[in-house]
Amino acid sequence: WLHPTMTVLKTLLMPIVAVAMAVILSRVEGIPVQEGSSVVMVNRTLTPLPIGSVTPTGWLKEQLILQADGLSGHLSTFWPDIMSSVWIGGEADTGLHERTPYWLNGVVPLAALLQNIAEDNPHDLRIQNVLKSQQTRSASKQQHDSTNNLDQNDQKRFNIINNITHDDAQQDRGHVVADSLCSTTKKESSLCTDNLDMMNYDLSTFEVPSTQACHDACINNTACVAFVVNACDQQHIQCWLKAGIGPVTQNASCRCFGTVPKRPSGQVDLKGQVHQYMSYIMNNQAESGWLGPDDIGNGDMYWSRMPVLLSMAQFAEAEPQNATRVASVMLKYCQEAARRMQQTPMSDWAAARGMDFALAVQWLLINYPQGQEPFLMSLLDTIKQQTADWETWFTEFSQPSFTNNIHGVNNAQALKSSGVWFLQSGGNVSYHESSLSRMRNMDDYYGMASGMFCADEWLCDANERKMPSRGTELCAVVEAMFSYNTLFSVHGDVSFADRAERIAYNALPATFASKRGGDMWNHQYLQALNEITAVSQDPHIWTHDGPDAELYGLAPNYGCCTANFNQGWSKYASMLVFTTQDGAIAVGGFAPLKANTPRGTLTINTTYPYSDVVTFVFEPSDTSPVSLDIRIPGWAAGAELFFNGGKAMQTQPSTFSRLKINSKATIVLNLNPKIRLEHWYSEQTVSVHRGALMYSLPVSGNYTTLVEYQYDSVDMQVLPTTPWNYALELNMSAPTSTLEFMSQPYVDGNAPFNRTSIPSTITATARTVASWATKSGSAGAPPASPACAATPCGQLEQVTLVPYGCTDLRISEMPWA
Repeated sequence: WLHPTMTVLKTLLMPIVAVAMAVILSRVEGIPVQEGSSVVMVNRTLTPLPIGSVTPTGWLKEQLILQADGLSGHLSTFWPDIMSSVWIGGEADTGLHERTPYWLNGVVPLAALLQNIAEDNPHDLRIQNVLKSQQTRSASKQQHDSTNNLDQNDQKRFNIINNITHDDAQQDRGHVVADSLCSTTKKESSLCTDNLDMMNYDLSTFEVPSTQACHDACINNTACVAFVVNACDQQHIQCWLKAGIGPVTQNASCRCFGTVPKRPSGQVDLKGQVHQYMSYIMNNQAESGWLGPDDIGNGDMYWSRMPVLLSMAQFAEAEPQNATRVASVMLKYCQEAARRMQQTPMSDWAAARGMDFALAVQWLLINYPQGQEPFLMSLLDTIKQQTADWETWFTEFSQPSFTNNIHGVNNAQALKSSGVWFLQSGGNVSYHESSLSRMRNMDDYYGMASGMFCADEWLCDANERKMPSRGTELCAVVEAMFSYNTLFSVHGDVSFADRAERIAYNALPATFASKRGGDMWNHQYLQALNEITAVSQDPHIWTHDGPDAELYGLAPNYGCCTANFNQGWSKYASMLVFTTQDGAIAVGGFAPLKANTPRGTLTINTTYPYSDVVTFVFEPSDTSPVSLDIRIPGWAAGAELFFNGGKAMQTQPSTFSRLKINSKATIVLNLNPKIRLEHWYSEQTVSVHRGALMYSLPVSGNYTTLVEYQYDSVDMQVLPTTPWNYALELNMSAPTSTLEFMSQPYVDGNAPFNRTSIPSTITATARTVASWATKSGSAGAPPASPACAATPCGQLEQVTLVPYGCTDLRISEMPWA
């Protein structure tokens, strides 16, 4: 009914009125909004598919099942920092309160991937067991059903699996417990051994009426594997519940030490765990909007909420039926954080990692702004202002504005800051340039052959900043993977995907080990390229972490990596397929999977990185043409594409190859990689690579368990049993002519990265170098090449190099003879 001129005015004025009303409303509610925000959002070059769009197959399916059947699926049942976290009303995970947030940031996408795998493999008992709940759990079906749709009724604290009835525990342990412990004819002394004590590994301590009561309390706690009783004073019997079984002390008066059978792994109901934790956190949001514990009075208070927000964003994508509720919780928190940031700006860890906060706010602004666009853009301004200046730091790594600039994990997270700021700067090209230059600069200063950088807690010292026996923290590995994939998504540069892939297929699996090989129960805090022992070592070659940093275990040195490693594979698997700004489908990484895209179904069949061939089958959802962009890695100069069985199509490395598809199509990519030698530590040493994999000299080891925890979790050391100080025999005019690649098919169902079953190897000849000695228990610096020119060397031997990710001990940077 309006005049056409008035209609035009209405169209022009409505956005202005909406902005003005939002500003007024924000001021009335006390929510700070900066006028004249500098934020201008642009789209990513490549947008990842929503969480839950990908179904892993082949070896990637196996890897994710191993992860869920290892630490990831069981931490909430036996590791106090998750099981009894302050985030669910407990008392553990003190300090920064970051461990449950870290864990959720990985298990939320892992649960979504596993759910898809289960639906795709209804008769696979392994995956079905991973998604089932143990019958002994206290989390009842009624409770699970109430959290399945995130019931908003206020809940009292619930325990995640750690309280079960004594009857249930006896049933779970079967006749073993009944025969050995529960016979009424046996004396209490049979429950434990007198005059034995065990220090450390305490879960809790309290008075009990009898030794039997202490034993029963251990049975009833899923984390407990042992107990100690002090029964000298029968009126005040003290009970200690133990999470680990380590060295015992003999001739300990007034002490009695006992153990209980460990629980079988499996049946972890990961989706149920995610629902329980998410439900509790959201249902217990403070009236102000704050999330979780509120006992940090300085600018660090914002840090642990950042991975919580990222977890919530992923949860909303995986379960759209809960997205509106999740977005409302996120917005309410952001409003409270904005209020606080006016008085208490981000500092220390929060200031170092503010780009993660910005990522979550950007997600909210793009997907669920809830009419609060001006506020969210203003908050993004504030976050950037209060985040450390990483753009300057990454140019020359000098004059840090605060100490945390040299922290390794901070650097790994901050690698993506330029990409995050690019998105909210209207696409300022200087940030794109900064993204590219920081990867080059990090490589020049601290880069290592695994794709990571030298940082054993802090960036390595100037005189050893590329020392291959110095370590890299597992947290830094998974954070760098996500940072490089984020930069790839934002800018579309293939070099970032190449780097994320190199880290994923080398550094990530190399930090896990077990006696049987291939599982994900035991990890290191630090990994090294040249690692000849994994023991508690003091003195040690690394400078900033404790003696246990290279042990394989539950939480060696510090527990952050136990929580944070969970995001590695799950986020990587969720960032392999993308959509482009012009509506195409882009493949950024190669792994076996099925993906539901907006334009149809993409299936990737491959055993890459052990195979050179990747097959893509695309079935469009309609008859309109669709483009498929396939990444060609920078090392794949001879790659060829075959479209529907046609002639070979040449490709260009470090670019995308685009194919037009009108109907179901099959595309075969043959990467044709060649063996190559790279210089990272110095021009006098080499690392050996083929395709995405680095090949190392494996050092056989003797595995000794030091501490036993619940399930299959242990702390263990590994000592070398074979020589390690080799120099390769190379013809420097044709360096790779003396190296021979050997391959056999990957066996479906095998652990993908497993020292006991290795699909591809490189055969070489080498000599031992007697002068290459140890330093502080680790391999010393590699000698200059040719290593045998001035010092006697051993006889020529044939050696076999294997993928770095399949080793527990290894030498990766070697001189030539």
